[in-house]
Amino acid sequence: MGLPYRAKAVANFFLMMGRNEGVPITPLKLQKLIYFAHGWCLAIAKKPLIQESIEAWRYGPVIANLYYEFREFGSHPITRPAKYTRDAETQIEADDFTVSLLKKVWDEYKAYGPLELSAMTHLPNTPWKVARHKIAPEKFNVTISDELIKEDFLKNFANADA
Repeated sequence: MGLPYRAKAVANFFLMMGRNEGVPITPLKLQKLIYFAHGWCLAIAKKPLIQESIEAWRYGPVIANLYYEFREFGSHPITRPAKYTRDAETQIEADDFTVSLLKKVWDEYKAYGPLELSAMTHLPNTPWKVARHKIAPEKFNVTISDELIKEDFLKNFANADA
């Protein structure tokens, strides 16, 4: 496995999937897809998917560099890939585990709208809720630990198997 990847590489993978299937992806939906993929990866592989931290912003979990990369699109579909120096799609396609994981996450969540995905991250006791409201309610943007995300996704996988 080539883990972890830059978030922009994962973003471009999902944007390519959306383009290939005619599924529009807004910045909010992209943030949530990567959040879920990161959580799945932590639970399954016990390794982070992305190099960047996920932060508990006021309205949900955010990967800051992706927010700034795509904020120009607002609530509209993203129409270009993330800008960076390496070919991220080629990097991820060379890694069978990650490609398989991202395709499973895509298949699981692609039909949901951005607000539905956001609502999933705001449920009681989710990592965002815990980090934002219990660990550091007075801070503007606090990092959500990978351990907290992993525990949440492991719990969700255990409940899904029950």
